[in-house]
Amino acid sequence: MLFVLWYKFEPEHTHQVLELWKHFQFPSDVKVHNRYLLIGRHMSVAVFEAPDERSILKITAPFSSYGVAHVAPAMSLEEAIKTTW
Repeated sequence: MLFVLWYKFEPEHTHQVLELWKHFQFPSDVKVHNRYLLIGRHMSVAVFEAPDERSILKITAPFSSYGVAHVAPAMSLEEAIKTTW
């Protein structure tokens, strides 16, 4: 399933968060599409596919002492438009 992670961190933890991202290894069962840093917002964003909640916890746990991670399932807009509600 496709997920979007947005991670809001405190400005004083910017260096620690960037160091974590620099060396972070996603679990082998996770396919990362892209990662972003939102300039001036103290947020990072990752778009990835993961098979279950355990993978999500492996991604968010190392960052938990520096901010708050939010994760939401996602689908492409094109797929959503085709879906009949």
